[in-house]
Amino acid sequence: GLLGPNGAGKSTLIKLISGVYQPDAGAFLWRGQPIRFASPSKSLEAGIATIHQELEYFGQLSVAENMLMGERWPRKSWGGVDWRALQTIAADRLANFELDLAPSRLFDRITAAEKQEVAIATALSRDANLLILDEPTASLTEPEVQRLFTHLRRLREQGVAMIYVSHRMDEITTLTDRVAVLRDGELIATHRTSDVNVGQLIHDMIGRPLEQVYPKTRSETVGEPVLELEQLTRSGLFEDISLQVRAGEIVGLGGLVGAGRSELARAIYGLYSSDSGGMQLLGQPWRPRSAHQALKNGLVYLPEERKRQGLVLEHSLRDTVSIGFSDRLTRWGILSRRKEQTTVAEILKSYDVRAASAEQAIGTLSGGNQQKALLGRWLARDPTVIILDEPTRGVDVGAKAQIHATIDRLAAQGKGILLISSDLPELIGMSDRILVMNRGRIEAELSGDSR
Repeated sequence: GLLGPNGAGKSTLIKLISGVYQPDAGAFLWRGQPIRFASPSKSLEAGIATIHQELEYFGQLSVAENMLMGERWPRKSWGGVDWRALQTIAADRLANFELDLAPSRLFDRITAAEKQEVAIATALSRDANLLILDEPTASLTEPEVQRLFTHLRRLREQGVAMIYVSHRMDEITTLTDRVAVLRDGELIATHRTSDVNVGQLIHDMIGRPLEQVYPKTRSETVGEPVLELEQLTRSGLFEDISLQVRAGEIVGLGGLVGAGRSELARAIYGLYSSDSGGMQLLGQPWRPRSAHQALKNGLVYLPEERKRQGLVLEHSLRDTVSIGFSDRLTRWGILSRRKEQTTVAEILKSYDVRAASAEQAIGTLSGGNQQKALLGRWLARDPTVIILDEPTRGVDVGAKAQIHATIDRLAAQGKGILLISSDLPELIGMSDRILVMNRGRIEAELSGDSR
């Protein structure tokens, strides 16, 4: 297992092993011999295959075509592709991995778990002896995770070595034999998994004990309602939703994926319209027509899918952060670059966003640093109501602790917070009350010991 906070150097190390980057110093031994890979293809030829978190594939091509991409395809006597033979080769490779999947299916039509399995089957068909898996379960459901683990355990029994990168402690402790911890580009420790506990691993990762995973410095007393919903309905998405969020309160919104939580958040923020029911924001009727209107009225929303809904990955960190409050950096329609640079630098420092510079592309940062940059962007507006949709998904334990502390601090300042999370311990640990959604409706409210 390979652990480390965001920015620790895990991805860089993987790229060094797989031939994407070349080392400046030191040696890499493969099967007892020093070696340098000039390219990823040379690494693959030597038997090292990397399965990245975000798979690269051609969605409109078949499973078979994706599996044999980069290889010499079988040909008919007159020179055309022998499609039947191509399908047969792919089917044999899938069968060797005990994967029941039609090779003729479009790659876009198979599940995230099946895409991971196809990638692994493809690597093994090329005689990979070392498999590097970078966050392979990030987009998988729990049953899909268990199916993947079954495959990986079988590969281990067959003699395939693996480097398994994950933020999830339960996966590391369940699956691995040894675990190495990186921090700030250095190898901090290597343990036999059976000899170490989660507390020690967390200490290695962040350099200090994590005494309080879910801090609560805020008062038990809450203020007046800052957000109220009354029988809010949007056909096909959610129905008859009534809730209150008070000043200084964190209200958790739980439920399975597809329960309608994110859709409700978008309706509150003005991205969806409602069919019936009403809302109040700061005691005034609230019927937003746009996200811009929400921002002007002190309501901000951190979306679930930051890369698709919250970021333009090619933009610089400076542009990404300042766009959230650019209206406050202009005078007579002209943006003050000096004020922008100063304000952005203060935000990056306050939220411990780690980057080479403010000009670095946001898409090149780790997930935790991207999320902290988004938080800083919106919180710079000093909002009154904050909607957080899966705020710690895909971030390491150190960044998660920082985000939890920020959420607690905001509530202590009197902000009203609606926290949507699929992480049950997080939901219980951070929330004052929890509302449970199921199929677009609120089914239960939990508070106190009933959580």
